[in-house]
Amino acid sequence: MRHANWLQAAARAGYLSRGVVYGVVSFFAILASVGAGSSKGTKGALVTLLSQPFGSVLVAVLVAGLFGFVVWRLVQAVLDADNHGWSAQGIVVRLALLASAATYTALALYAIGLLGITGSGGGKLLPNVLNAVWQGLGQRLFVAGLSLVFLGIAAAHWWKAYSGKYTKHFDENEAPMRVVHVVSVLGLAARGVVFALLSAMIWLGIEGAATSDGDLPSTLDALRYIQELPYGRIMLFALAVGLMIFAIYSFVESRWRRVSLS
Repeated sequence: MRHANWLQAAARAGYLSRGVVYGVVSFFAILASVGAGSSKGTKGALVTLLSQPFGSVLVAVLVAGLFGFVVWRLVQAVLDADNHGWSAQGIVVRLALLASAATYTALALYAIGLLGITGSGGGKLLPNVLNAVWQGLGQRLFVAGLSLVFLGIAAAHWWKAYSGKYTKHFDENEAPMRVVHVVSVLGLAARGVVFALLSAMIWLGIEGAATSDGDLPSTLDALRYIQELPYGRIMLFALAVGLMIFAIYSFVESRWRRVSLS
Protein backbone atom coordinates (compact mmCIF):
# COMPACT_ATOMS: atom_id res chain seq x y z
CA MET A 1 0.00 0.00 0.00
CA ARG A 2 2.86 2.38 0.78
CA HIS A 3 4.39 1.97 -2.67
CA ALA A 4 0.99 2.77 -4.21
CA ASN A 5 0.78 5.99 -2.18
CA TRP A 6 4.17 7.31 -3.19
CA LEU A 7 3.63 6.29 -6.79
CA GLN A 8 0.34 8.19 -6.91
CA ALA A 9 1.98 11.24 -5.36
CA ALA A 10 4.85 11.12 -7.87
CA ALA A 11 2.54 10.71 -10.86
CA ARG A 12 0.14 13.45 -9.80
CA ALA A 13 2.98 15.87 -9.06
CA GLY A 14 4.43 15.00 -12.45
CA TYR A 15 1.24 15.68 -14.40
CA LEU A 16 0.83 18.93 -12.47
CA SER A 17 4.38 20.01 -13.33
CA ARG A 18 3.89 19.15 -17.00
CA GLY A 19 0.75 21.26 -16.97
CA VAL A 20 2.61 24.23 -15.47
CA VAL A 21 5.36 24.03 -18.10
CA TYR A 22 2.90 23.82 -21.01
CA GLY A 23 0.76 26.51 -19.44
CA VAL A 24 3.69 28.94 -19.51
CA VAL A 25 4.66 27.89 -23.06
CA SER A 26 1.12 28.39 -24.36
CA PHE A 27 0.70 31.71 -22.52
CA PHE A 28 3.74 33.22 -24.23
CA ALA A 29 2.71 31.72 -27.56
CA ILE A 30 -0.65 33.48 -27.24
CA LEU A 31 1.16 36.75 -26.49
CA ALA A 32 3.38 36.21 -29.54
CA SER A 33 0.35 35.59 -31.75
CA VAL A 34 -1.02 39.05 -30.91
CA GLY A 35 2.37 40.74 -31.21
CA ALA A 36 2.83 41.32 -27.49
CA GLY A 37 5.81 39.08 -26.86
CA SER A 38 7.81 36.11 -28.13
CA SER A 39 7.22 32.37 -27.96
CA LYS A 40 9.04 30.20 -25.44
CA GLY A 41 9.77 26.49 -25.33
CA THR A 42 9.85 24.26 -22.27
CA LYS A 43 13.32 25.47 -21.30
CA GLY A 44 12.23 29.06 -21.76
CA ALA A 45 9.28 28.35 -19.50
CA LEU A 46 11.67 27.28 -16.74
CA VAL A 47 13.80 30.40 -17.22
CA THR A 48 10.64 32.54 -16.99
CA LEU A 49 9.58 30.84 -13.77
CA LEU A 50 13.05 31.33 -12.33
CA SER A 51 12.80 35.10 -12.96
CA GLN A 52 9.63 35.41 -10.87
CA PRO A 53 9.53 36.26 -7.13
CA PHE A 54 10.58 33.11 -5.26
CA GLY A 55 11.54 31.75 -8.70
CA SER A 56 14.18 29.39 -7.32
CA VAL A 57 11.60 27.82 -5.04
CA LEU A 58 9.13 27.49 -7.92
CA VAL A 59 11.70 25.81 -10.15
CA ALA A 60 12.89 23.53 -7.34
CA VAL A 61 9.32 22.37 -6.72
CA LEU A 62 8.88 21.88 -10.46
CA VAL A 63 12.06 19.80 -10.61
CA ALA A 64 10.67 17.50 -7.91
CA GLY A 65 7.46 17.16 -9.89
CA LEU A 66 9.31 16.46 -13.14
CA PHE A 67 11.34 13.70 -11.51
CA GLY A 68 8.07 12.30 -10.16
CA PHE A 69 6.77 12.27 -13.73
CA VAL A 70 9.93 10.47 -14.86
CA VAL A 71 9.39 7.80 -12.20
CA TRP A 72 5.79 7.32 -13.33
CA ARG A 73 6.82 7.12 -17.00
CA LEU A 74 9.39 4.45 -16.12
CA VAL A 75 6.74 2.50 -14.20
CA GLN A 76 4.42 2.76 -17.21
CA ALA A 77 7.15 1.67 -19.64
CA VAL A 78 8.98 -1.02 -17.67
CA LEU A 79 6.30 -2.41 -15.35
CA ASP A 80 3.48 -1.83 -17.87
CA ALA A 81 1.21 -0.06 -15.41
CA ASP A 82 -1.33 0.68 -18.15
CA ASN A 83 -1.39 -2.91 -19.47
CA HIS A 84 -0.16 -2.21 -23.00
CA GLY A 85 1.30 -5.70 -23.18
CA TRP A 86 3.90 -7.12 -25.54
CA SER A 87 2.09 -6.73 -28.84
CA ALA A 88 3.80 -4.65 -31.54
CA GLN A 89 1.58 -1.70 -30.68
CA GLY A 90 2.15 -2.16 -26.96
CA ILE A 91 5.92 -2.26 -27.38
CA VAL A 92 5.86 0.93 -29.47
CA VAL A 93 3.77 2.72 -26.84
CA ARG A 94 6.06 1.59 -24.03
CA LEU A 95 9.14 2.70 -25.96
CA ALA A 96 7.48 6.10 -26.45
CA LEU A 97 6.89 6.28 -22.70
CA LEU A 98 10.54 5.45 -22.12
CA ALA A 99 11.55 8.23 -24.52
CA SER A 100 9.24 10.58 -22.63
CA ALA A 101 11.02 9.65 -19.41
CA ALA A 102 14.37 10.51 -21.01
CA THR A 103 13.06 13.84 -22.33
CA TYR A 104 11.67 14.98 -18.99
CA THR A 105 14.84 13.80 -17.24
CA ALA A 106 16.82 16.12 -19.52
CA LEU A 107 14.39 18.97 -18.79
CA ALA A 108 14.67 18.39 -15.04
CA LEU A 109 18.47 18.32 -15.24
CA TYR A 110 18.39 21.55 -17.23
CA ALA A 111 16.30 23.11 -14.46
CA ILE A 112 18.79 21.91 -11.87
CA GLY A 113 21.51 23.60 -13.92
CA LEU A 114 19.53 26.85 -13.82
CA LEU A 115 19.48 26.63 -10.04
CA GLY A 116 23.27 26.42 -10.06
CA ILE A 117 23.33 23.06 -8.30
CA THR A 118 25.30 21.32 -11.04
CA GLY A 119 27.06 24.37 -12.46
CA SER A 120 26.25 25.72 -15.89
CA GLY A 121 24.33 23.65 -18.38
CA GLY A 122 22.82 20.48 -17.11
CA GLY A 123 20.72 18.00 -19.00
CA LYS A 124 23.53 16.98 -21.38
CA LEU A 125 22.93 13.23 -21.18
CA LEU A 126 20.15 13.01 -23.77
CA PRO A 127 21.87 15.27 -26.34
CA ASN A 128 25.08 13.26 -25.96
CA VAL A 129 23.21 10.00 -26.52
CA LEU A 130 21.45 11.41 -29.57
CA ASN A 131 24.72 12.68 -30.96
CA ALA A 132 26.22 9.21 -30.56
CA VAL A 133 23.26 7.69 -32.40
CA TRP A 134 23.63 10.36 -35.11
CA GLN A 135 27.27 9.42 -35.61
CA GLY A 136 26.55 5.70 -35.58
CA LEU A 137 23.63 5.63 -38.02
CA GLY A 138 24.65 8.45 -40.30
CA GLN A 139 22.77 11.64 -41.05
CA ARG A 140 20.14 10.38 -43.51
CA LEU A 141 19.07 7.32 -41.55
CA PHE A 142 19.00 9.21 -38.26
CA VAL A 143 16.95 12.09 -39.66
CA ALA A 144 14.50 9.73 -41.38
CA GLY A 145 14.11 7.66 -38.23
CA LEU A 146 13.63 10.68 -35.98
CA SER A 147 11.07 12.15 -38.38
CA LEU A 148 9.11 8.89 -38.33
CA VAL A 149 9.26 8.74 -34.54
CA PHE A 150 7.78 12.23 -34.24
CA LEU A 151 5.13 11.39 -36.83
CA GLY A 152 4.27 8.23 -34.89
CA ILE A 153 3.91 10.23 -31.68
CA ALA A 154 1.62 12.68 -33.49
CA ALA A 155 -0.51 9.83 -34.84
CA ALA A 156 -0.69 8.27 -31.37
CA HIS A 157 -1.98 11.55 -29.90
CA TRP A 158 -4.62 11.86 -32.63
CA TRP A 159 -5.71 8.25 -32.29
CA LYS A 160 -5.96 8.57 -28.53
CA ALA A 161 -8.12 11.67 -28.98
CA TYR A 162 -10.30 10.11 -31.71
CA SER A 163 -10.75 6.69 -30.14
CA GLY A 164 -11.43 7.95 -26.63
CA LYS A 165 -8.90 5.52 -25.16
CA TYR A 166 -7.94 8.14 -22.60
CA THR A 167 -11.24 7.39 -20.82
CA LYS A 168 -10.01 4.03 -19.52
CA HIS A 169 -7.54 5.84 -17.30
CA PHE A 170 -10.22 7.86 -15.51
CA ASP A 171 -12.71 6.74 -12.90
CA GLU A 172 -15.98 7.85 -14.49
CA ASN A 173 -17.68 7.79 -11.10
CA GLU A 174 -15.37 10.53 -9.82
CA ALA A 175 -14.06 12.53 -12.77
CA PRO A 176 -16.27 15.15 -14.47
CA MET A 177 -16.26 13.29 -17.79
CA ARG A 178 -17.74 16.13 -19.84
CA VAL A 179 -14.71 18.24 -18.96
CA VAL A 180 -12.38 15.29 -19.45
CA HIS A 181 -13.69 14.64 -22.97
CA VAL A 182 -13.34 18.24 -24.13
CA VAL A 183 -9.85 18.93 -22.76
CA SER A 184 -8.57 15.48 -23.75
CA VAL A 185 -9.68 15.63 -27.37
CA LEU A 186 -8.62 19.24 -27.99
CA GLY A 187 -5.41 19.05 -25.94
CA LEU A 188 -4.19 15.77 -27.42
CA ALA A 189 -5.03 16.92 -30.95
CA ALA A 190 -3.09 20.16 -30.48
CA ARG A 191 -0.02 18.42 -29.13
CA GLY A 192 -0.25 15.97 -32.01
CA VAL A 193 -0.09 18.92 -34.41
CA VAL A 194 3.15 20.07 -32.76
CA PHE A 195 4.79 16.66 -33.23
CA ALA A 196 3.55 16.45 -36.84
CA LEU A 197 5.06 19.86 -37.57
CA LEU A 198 8.37 18.82 -36.03
CA SER A 199 8.33 15.61 -38.09
CA ALA A 200 7.81 17.61 -41.29
CA MET A 201 10.49 20.13 -40.32
CA ILE A 202 13.03 17.38 -39.67
CA TRP A 203 12.16 15.55 -42.90
CA LEU A 204 12.38 18.71 -45.02
CA GLY A 205 15.51 19.95 -43.27
CA ILE A 206 13.92 23.22 -42.25
CA GLU A 207 16.15 25.52 -40.21
CA GLY A 208 15.38 25.20 -36.51
CA ALA A 209 14.95 21.43 -36.68
CA ALA A 210 18.61 20.51 -37.13
CA THR A 211 19.77 17.59 -35.01
CA SER A 212 23.48 17.31 -35.80
CA ASP A 213 24.35 18.91 -32.45
CA GLY A 214 22.38 16.25 -30.59
CA ASP A 215 19.52 18.51 -29.51
CA LEU A 216 15.98 17.37 -30.16
CA PRO A 217 13.79 19.87 -32.01
CA SER A 218 11.36 21.44 -29.59
CA THR A 219 7.89 22.86 -29.26
CA LEU A 220 9.47 26.29 -29.64
CA ASP A 221 10.76 25.35 -33.11
CA ALA A 222 7.25 24.36 -34.19
CA LEU A 223 5.72 27.55 -32.80
CA ARG A 224 8.27 29.75 -34.56
CA TYR A 225 7.74 27.89 -37.83
CA ILE A 226 3.98 28.40 -37.59
CA GLN A 227 4.43 32.09 -36.81
CA GLU A 228 6.45 32.66 -40.01
CA LEU A 229 3.83 31.13 -42.32
CA PRO A 230 1.17 33.17 -44.15
CA TYR A 231 -1.57 33.92 -41.62
CA GLY A 232 0.92 32.56 -39.11
CA ARG A 233 -0.31 34.62 -36.18
CA ILE A 234 -3.83 33.25 -36.56
CA MET A 235 -2.53 29.67 -36.74
CA LEU A 236 -0.15 30.33 -33.85
CA PHE A 237 -3.01 31.62 -31.72
CA ALA A 238 -5.11 28.52 -32.48
CA LEU A 239 -2.22 26.18 -31.69
CA ALA A 240 -1.34 28.10 -28.53
CA VAL A 241 -4.92 27.82 -27.29
CA GLY A 242 -4.75 24.10 -28.02
CA LEU A 243 -1.57 23.77 -25.98
CA MET A 244 -3.21 25.69 -23.15
CA ILE A 245 -5.98 23.10 -23.24
CA PHE A 246 -3.28 20.39 -23.17
CA ALA A 247 -1.95 22.04 -20.01
CA ILE A 248 -5.46 21.83 -18.55
CA TYR A 249 -5.57 18.18 -19.65
CA SER A 250 -2.39 17.62 -17.62
CA PHE A 251 -4.07 19.22 -14.59
CA VAL A 252 -7.10 16.96 -15.11
CA GLU A 253 -4.79 13.93 -15.20
CA SER A 254 -3.09 15.13 -12.04
CA ARG A 255 -6.43 15.22 -10.27
CA TRP A 256 -8.40 12.29 -11.65
CA ARG A 257 -6.14 9.91 -13.57
CA ARG A 258 -6.08 6.36 -12.26
CA VAL A 259 -2.57 5.57 -11.03
CA SER A 260 -1.72 2.01 -10.06
CA LEU A 261 0.45 -0.98 -10.94
CA SER A 262 -2.48 -3.12 -12.02
